[in-house]
Amino acid sequence: MNHTVQSIMDTRLPGLLTLPHQQPLKGLVDELPAQADVLELGLGGGSNARYIKQQRPDSHITIVEQSPIVIRWFERYFNPQSVRLNLIEQNAETFILNETTQYDLVITDLFRSETSILSCLNAEFFIHLNKLIKPGGMAYLNFLAETDKEPEIIKNYLHSTGLKIHWGEKIIGFKNWVFLLSKSFKK
Repeated sequence: MNHTVQSIMDTRLPGLLTLPHQQPLKGLVDELPAQADVLELGLGGGSNARYIKQQRPDSHITIVEQSPIVIRWFERYFNPQSVRLNLIEQNAETFILNETTQYDLVITDLFRSETSILSCLNAEFFIHLNKLIKPGGMAYLNFLAETDKEPEIIKNYLHSTGLKIHWGEKIIGFKNWVFLLSKSFKK
């Protein structure tokens, strides 16, 4: 989509995580409770959700995706197991402004082709994201950086909005950056 690979699925094993930036998600999923509440902002091909459902079948997954085309492609081509999800067609930034539920894991995997990712990943976004994470919960942030400065700007937003970075790196050979986050508890 827009000259960017959004998702890849092994049709023989649709529950696998196939892209390099998804590998850090495995450790987070291993730590989730059996009936975890998971929020994913951005659907892509749904590989994160398929993997989580395979590992934690009793989890409750809510996915927010603004593109009806992406939703149709997921339903038609990327959901061979008919995984049951709470799929909401809405802009992620609008959703988190009004959401009050807290989650064990929040996955942010938003893509912007026409503008910088900073048009949505800003201080206000991270303030609201922080409120959605349960105590002891985590967030997984994946984004494509167009410049070397964008990851530094995002790190500053994360620190200033009360989110602790446990790990963050550029995925070698890709534009992706991944951060694993939690609430920062101040004394």
